[in-house]
Amino acid sequence: MAAPTFVDSTFLVARYDRADKFHARARAYLENLSARRGERIRLILNDYIFDEVITTLLHRTRRHDLTRTAGEMLRSSRTTEILPVQRAMLEKAWTLFSGRPDKLWSFTDCVSFVMMEDLGLTTALTFDGNFEEAGFLALP
Repeated sequence: MAAPTFVDSTFLVARYDRADKFHARARAYLENLSARRGERIRLILNDYIFDEVITTLLHRTRRHDLTRTAGEMLRSSRTTEILPVQRAMLEKAWTLFSGRPDKLWSFTDCVSFVMMEDLGLTTALTFDGNFEEAGFLALP
């Protein structure tokens, strides 16, 4: 099994929203990952990211059916794991957010950064430059 990779809302929204400017890149990257024989991918996200994906997809597409399908695919996927944000992680994220007034990182970004650090993850599937700014490898 391949090392787990964090997946951000920007990547997931692009994957499901055909009108997103990164849609083709997200689909191609996932198809490439799936084509690798002998490697089972494992994608990690948190419940804040799940919320962002569902909210953004519904807002952008105005399609409840598409949004519900995307949510069900994420929830039932054998390769995707949605982890809950625990209180201690929330506090660490707030400390990070509060302590970096020089950055325009969203609170959800800070939660994701803290979760990645806690899990020892160094790579994220994202189109958000804040992940690289925080010291993580951003793919694709």
